[in-house]
Formats: sequence, structure tokens, C-alpha cells
Amino acid sequence: MMDAARGGRLKALWAFGYDVLLTNPRANTTREALERLELLVVQDLFLNETAKALGHVFLPACSSFEKDGTFMNGERRVQRVRASLASTGDSLPDWEILCRAARALGHPEGFAFTSPEEIWDEVRRVWPAGAGLSYARLEHGGLQWPCPDEAHPGTRVLHTDGFALGPRAALRRIGDTPSPETRSEAFPFVLMTGRRLHQFNAGTMTSRTPNARLQPGDWLDMAPADADRLGLRDGARVRVRSRYGEAELPMHRAQGLRPGELFTTFHTAETFINAVTGPNQDAHTHTPEYKVTAVQVERVE
Repeated sequence: MMDAARGGRLKALWAFGYDVLLTNPRANTTREALERLELLVVQDLFLNETAKALGHVFLPACSSFEKDGTFMNGERRVQRVRASLASTGDSLPDWEILCRAARALGHPEGFAFTSPEEIWDEVRRVWPAGAGLSYARLEHGGLQWPCPDEAHPGTRVLHTDGFALGPRAALRRIGDTPSPETRSEAFPFVLMTGRRLHQFNAGTMTSRTPNARLQPGDWLDMAPADADRLGLRDGARVRVRSRYGEAELPMHRAQGLRPGELFTTFHTAETFINAVTGPNQDAHTHTPEYKVTAVQVERVE
């Protein structure tokens, strides 16, 4: 989608609960793509970095504690969610924002819902594997699909005797494709980015909680041998530079890393570490190479 926006083929984007600018790799390219949109709508709990920097319209959404509906988890279990707090300010549930927008744009057909249950009942009508997951049954606990009718108990274990396509599944070996992000004399480290326990992704929610006292910002984990070689003490401020950009943050000596490896989070806009990550993607899944970016590190005087 970002490639299409940069190429002028995508004209508008409506982003739900996702800080695209702060989370995506190669932030400068992402910014360029979003700047070329004719319309960027951001729908979120808080005014995130995408909305502040580039959004044209911001729509305040409710949190999961302020709305009714269903959640589905990784074991196919559908569970009821009930509002425990009144909505804040002008915020609305996502479904209501969508329905109001559709009606305002002159397309009320298909958006005349008055409750989350009505929407879920439509989902059940067009999804045979979930037809039996009525609100009445979910009141007594979660159920796992497939659950084709209201007499069905749900399916605890999937694929006991076969697969959706038949009794056997075809497996295919995919050969390894080396990353172009290799270490060199100019870029002797490999940077991996990810999360820590105290924050989540871009910190849109968690950075606004007392969690921020547990991890107030991003820092760079470095193997002690590398820190000694560069003459860096714990807490020294460093500049991380790749072929694509740079960022500054404090350095932390970490015992769990091998020499030549670096790790940091991408939680804060103050660091904006995704200015450093590259544009490469997995050829099959198109997942960005968050775990492999060749970089150099230097002390900030």
C-alpha cells in the first residue's frame, strides 16, 4: 500500500488503530508515501504520530473497555466483550463511526446497524463456520469455530482427521534467500528491532500509562565486548546510522547479545528508530526486515 501511495496509485487511506508512520520500516519513505495521499483518515484512541504529522481527518474511537462486541483469539475462540466504562468525550465505537460515515457519504445501504449484535448476526449468516456462535450462546463462555449451528459444541481441536482441502496437506520447501543487509567495514553491526515487556509496538496506549516509568524511552542493547572496543560506558548516547537514515539513543550493555548484534525497540517518536530500518521485504510474505539492518554506531559527543 505504501508502494502504491508513493507511485500515485493509492489516493486515500483510512488507518484504524495503527500508527503507520511510527511503526512502518524506513520512516522517511513511509512519510513520503503518506504525504502523496489526497486523503488520510486516522481513527484511533489517541492522536498518534501519523495523525499529528500527516492526517487530514481524525476520528476518536472508543477503547475495548468502552464498547460491546466479540473478540476472537489465536485458538479460534470467540468471546463476548461488554462495556465496563462510559465512552470518553466524542469517541464512538468503530462500527458506529463507519456506519455514520457511510450514511454521510450517501451510502446507507448495508450500514443500517443499530448494535454490534446485528453486525455479528450478519457475519454468522455469511460465514458458515461461525453460524452457531450466537450472542445467547457466547453469554456462557467462549466457543471455538468451526461451529456450524447452535446445536454444535464448537471445535476444540482442528485438523484431527484431515485438512480443509482434504485428507492430506501439500507442503513445499522454500529455499533460503540471503538478505542484502550484510555487515561490512562501513556497517559492522546488524540491528534487530522489536518489543519489550513494558511497552507495545508504537506505544500509542502503553506510553500514556505508568508503564512509561518502567521504560521511559528506547535504548540500544550492545554486547559488552563491542562496547569495550568502542570505549562506550553504559548509558552513553550513540548515533545509529544505516544506508537509509539515522537515530540517536542511549546505549545499554546487554549480556544476551553476541558481538556484532544490536537490539532496540521502536516504541517512541523521540527516537524514531524506523528511520534506520530498510525497505527490504520477505519475497513470500512481504514482511519487512525488522530483524536485519546493517548499521554503524558512533558516540554522540
